[in-house]
Amino acid sequence: MANIVIIGGGLTGMAAAWELERLRIPYTLIEVKSRLGGSIISERRGDFQLDGGGFLFEQYGAWDFLPELGLADALVSYGRYRDGELVYFRDGTQMLVDALAKRITAPIMYRMAVSSIGQLDARLFGICLENGLALHARGIIVTAPARYAEHMLYSLDPELGLALLDYRYDPVARVSLGYRKAELAALPEATGLKFLEAYTLPERVPADHVLIRAGVRLDETITTPGAALAKVKRLIPATPVVEWAAYWSEADPLTRYLPEHAAVMDMIDARLPSGVVIAGSDYRAMRLDQQVEQGRAAARTVAAYVGS
Repeated sequence: MANIVIIGGGLTGMAAAWELERLRIPYTLIEVKSRLGGSIISERRGDFQLDGGGFLFEQYGAWDFLPELGLADALVSYGRYRDGELVYFRDGTQMLVDALAKRITAPIMYRMAVSSIGQLDARLFGICLENGLALHARGIIVTAPARYAEHMLYSLDPELGLALLDYRYDPVARVSLGYRKAELAALPEATGLKFLEAYTLPERVPADHVLIRAGVRLDETITTPGAALAKVKRLIPATPVVEWAAYWSEADPLTRYLPEHAAVMDMIDARLPSGVVIAGSDYRAMRLDQQVEQGRAAARTVAAYVGS
């Protein structure tokens, strides 16, 4: 039996695992996919460094966790933004995921889906997986997306599941296209797209080239990342030298922006039994640094409970 089980191997879950490693507390990490990092994925295509998810992040003050992970020089400033700045990772956002992964030594259960969580007694929880396997734990950190956490938590407390029942996401595929500058006269109108942007970043785009990033909502006519890629290519009268489309169904939470969401999260936190914490980008973490910080804070909270 692991002292603590982390459900979800995205950025918040990995940060929680890292903190438990630092505290030397046994844990098990469960991830339904075959890799860690969630929507964060980077690829090198030719001389282009591409990100399948968002790649510009708001930064307000120093991110102290980066030097701890050996990433003190990983960020590049894109420019001022509000009372902070926009930054990106020099070699792709997956730099952060890879640095965290190197520090995870505990067992990772890949391709495992959690169906429900139950409280067996005052100090012990049961976790049922969809393949019939059951685990016991003294503490649980849930970082899975809300659409999956909903049914996990329902058996623990129906009100918790119902609070997350109608959680919504924006189904946006991110398209990356690299062009020679000389062949790209101007960007077309972003008609029918969530966004259409051009970048010339010396660390990520070769000289005399430009990177086009577009957001395409999947719907009844555009149903796959490949179809989203084709739609953007039709808008641009030039031949790309690199192309990539990525889609993660929970990458763009919508419900967290509703004015009532904070009150819903207050209710969830109040009803969760001691020893169970929920954290992640679907809940209270609006920025990348908050995902890391809240994952680590969740680990400390559950560790304190387990050790009490």
